[in-house]
Amino acid sequence: MSFDVSWSVDKYKEDHESEDHWNLRKAFMERWKHDYPEERLVCLGRVFANMEFMGCRYPAEVMLEVSRLAEDVATNYRKSRLNKLQRTFVSASTAAEDRAKGVKRKGGVIDDGPSTKSKKINFVPQGHSNSKDSGSEDEAQTVNELDNDKCKQQNDKKSSEITDFHDYFKEMTSMQCLDVTKFHEGMFHTDFGRMILLIRPWTSKLSNIQASCSVCHVPVVSKYENKCFTLTMDGKLVAQATGPSKAEARSNVATLAWNKLRESAVSVLVKEQWIAQGERVSVSDVGGRQASEAVFGTPIANSVATKMMKLMGWKGGGLGSDAQGIEEPIKPNLQMVNRAGLGSDTTDVRELRRAAHNLMRRYIASDTFDLDLVFSSDFSKEERAVLHQCAQKSGLASKSYGHDKDNDRFLVVRKKLDPFSLVRAIVQKGGVTPKYQVFIPIGLDRRRKR
Repeated sequence: MSFDVSWSVDKYKEDHESEDHWNLRKAFMERWKHDYPEERLVCLGRVFANMEFMGCRYPAEVMLEVSRLAEDVATNYRKSRLNKLQRTFVSASTAAEDRAKGVKRKGGVIDDGPSTKSKKINFVPQGHSNSKDSGSEDEAQTVNELDNDKCKQQNDKKSSEITDFHDYFKEMTSMQCLDVTKFHEGMFHTDFGRMILLIRPWTSKLSNIQASCSVCHVPVVSKYENKCFTLTMDGKLVAQATGPSKAEARSNVATLAWNKLRESAVSVLVKEQWIAQGERVSVSDVGGRQASEAVFGTPIANSVATKMMKLMGWKGGGLGSDAQGIEEPIKPNLQMVNRAGLGSDTTDVRELRRAAHNLMRRYIASDTFDLDLVFSSDFSKEERAVLHQCAQKSGLASKSYGHDKDNDRFLVVRKKLDPFSLVRAIVQKGGVTPKYQVFIPIGLDRRRKR
């Protein structure tokens, strides 16, 4: 295709346009001046600048084409930005204190004198080198690449990998316990009712006691009066302590109650919040996204852009005062990629709900009790809401983990088991499973069978 290339790029510089903005757009147009018609290239240049500076989003086809064309230009621009001044903000009080002490900062870190904060630890991913000679290519890794690596690692995880900050496991394993083969139903009965002690490593002792009472339907009341904190279960006093503050009194009561209950009740240590049953469930596992039959670029009568153009006097046809401009939006010469989510129309929602119900029925029918259905972070917020509803209707528990802003939020579906059935199931597996471990205090050996 032949077209005029004698036109000047500089005539498209806007008066309000900053130098950085214009230089980037200019470099883009100069790079492809001999490959695209003038009108089309100017439009693509504006799209590229808007994407780079303002984070604007366009139809997937346009963004893919612009990303391909701008690869060299954008890379050079981002490298030049690394040498630009980076501002660091500190609080007014910190700045005043620095002036009084004669402290100088560089990049937010004290330059002359010892830093009041510990050094930042740079964690090196497994398989990467931490040597200084690793080269500038590794150092120039973009934020997007780091985010993609993080999301990939999150999706590859098969369990929650929780940390036992309270040393519950060490505490329980150091306690004298009976062999699980000696377990009998009478061990569920304590002085405070029929219950077990549920130990979750990610929370406090008092919280674990209250959660255990809740799932075992044992009434629990905590009260603080006259600098004295009291904990009662099933109307019976468990522990009572005083302290200079409510927090310290509560902490003392929690320790006393914990020591009493772990010696008199069967305990279940939850080693993981969730463990995936094989690979995480992806979007393709519960029904693929259907290809859109819509033609890209077809005007939409009720779109916001159309309404705004009509308010400015546009009555249809080409753009410009003499209608000499294009009549259709730019159509890239790329295969269309549909970005519509599963929840974008009623058909997709029905398909997702049907597939999810089938998957959850198979999960319920399995004999596993310590493995969970873990759905990957590929599902959107709306799709996760549908999955939550399916789990609720199927009699399963569901919870989301992670953060939407990091694109790593995912859904975990697990079976609902009453605590006593859970203990029986763990005992049948030998007392230890990947997710749970049962501890039977030696004092329960004297408890009669019922």
